[in-house]
Amino acid sequence: MEFDNGTNGFQIQSNQSTEAPLKKRIRSGANARERDRTQSVNSAFDVLRAMIPIDPPNRKLSKIETLQLATKYISHLSQILTSGEDGEQEHSFYDVCIFCLTNRINS
Repeated sequence: MEFDNGTNGFQIQSNQSTEAPLKKRIRSGANARERDRTQSVNSAFDVLRAMIPIDPPNRKLSKIETLQLATKYISHLSQILTSGEDGEQEHSFYDVCIFCLTNRINS
């Protein structure tokens, strides 16, 4: 412990050797929480990936691909529900539904 003769007499300065372990424990706890959060997000992406029909089925999608395809798939399912059709829609040459194609290939 060091003493410093300040304007108000002697003042005790903080002891850095006792602060370092405290900072490490705090940082360690924050790191553990971040690891848990990351694992939780990755698990949620795995569940979402399993719900999206893709070809080939064993292809690992990136997170951005998963979100993009999930958005398109939800839109596709919504369109099927609102149109009352079972997926046998007329598509133009440029308007091909990858989800309908995947279902036809796998059936």
